[in-house]
Amino acid sequence: MQNPRILRYLLENTEDDHIQRLIKEKLKFTPLSELEEAMYQGIINYKHIPGTGGFDPKVIQEAEEKLRTGGTYSVNNSEFLTGANISVCITKEFMEAVENDTDYKLRFPDVENYNKEEMEAYNRDWHEYGDVREWEALGFGVRTYRKIKAKELWNLINICATYSAEPGIFFIDNANEMTNAKAYDQKVVATNPCGEQPLAPFSVCNLAAVNLAEMADKEKNEVDYEKLIETVATGVRMQDNVIDATPYFLEENTKQAKGERRVGLGVMGLHDLLIYTETVYGSEEGNTLVDKIFETIATTAYRTSIELAKEKGSFPFLVGSNDQETQHLRMKYINTGYMKKMPEDIRQGILQYGIRNSHLLTVAPTGKIVAPHACESVA
Repeated sequence: MQNPRILRYLLENTEDDHIQRLIKEKLKFTPLSELEEAMYQGIINYKHIPGTGGFDPKVIQEAEEKLRTGGTYSVNNSEFLTGANISVCITKEFMEAVENDTDYKLRFPDVENYNKEEMEAYNRDWHEYGDVREWEALGFGVRTYRKIKAKELWNLINICATYSAEPGIFFIDNANEMTNAKAYDQKVVATNPCGEQPLAPFSVCNLAAVNLAEMADKEKNEVDYEKLIETVATGVRMQDNVIDATPYFLEENTKQAKGERRVGLGVMGLHDLLIYTETVYGSEEGNTLVDKIFETIATTAYRTSIELAKEKGSFPFLVGSNDQETQHLRMKYINTGYMKKMPEDIRQGILQYGIRNSHLLTVAPTGKIVAPHACESVA
């Protein structure tokens, strides 16, 4: 947060001593000089004079604010994390603490006190877990760095996100309940920087976007669903080809990318499409239209991937050592949290033919997006 006005608001509206201290360290106050004080007072003297001395009311208001605060607020270390893209990992326990207005422990592996063997295990295996709860269950030491009122932290996150677009939030437990990766015994441990792509260890982020502005029939003021279906199908095939055309720098990335063949087809230009269809965003009609658009994208992407599996085979992580094991993997796949929501023809198609790509949908922050109801992950 680099906005001194919002930092001052936070300072006045938080009761957490640690947050207050950090804000005070961030804020920089420069007191008015005698000349500046006299100048601002001179401007205010015209406030009740006809014509206000030619000063705009906003100028007078600013002068009053300067005298009231006694100086100018700015920020220290203004370049710190500027331009960064950060998402905060949030657990179900944290949200329960917010709802119940209780304390929450900020914890991390106690690496400062690990012996040689524990440190080797941490460096070797932590990226496979990425979850302090599981790490503690394995028997490794975990340190509570501090306790905080969950609502205070939640309020801080929301205010900062509202006024600076950072940080994003990522609900890791929700992601793991829904992810297709459960079928092949993997789980989400991290995201890409934007937070819209929940990833297993060494997974690769392969994203593309359909320009919805081009999916409108401007003469009829309606969505051209035939064009949308054709575009989505082409996009899935293109992204599947990208997997094999990409040069990977790490062997682990190569194995993971080609093993799960994960892609993320998203959108941009939704607001243009709503304008072209003369539909009001947020209206009942608009919500119904958005649902239909994203349902079309989701079902088309998965049906296309099934067709690709017929042509080229399933993604390798869904192929067992024999037919029985393969069928078992497919059954696990169609019963993941996300796939249970899919139409039955898609689920049965995967049982019969497999599917080319483990994941297919991601709405990345292209600048013109809305979170769809029928998508594996959104930013």
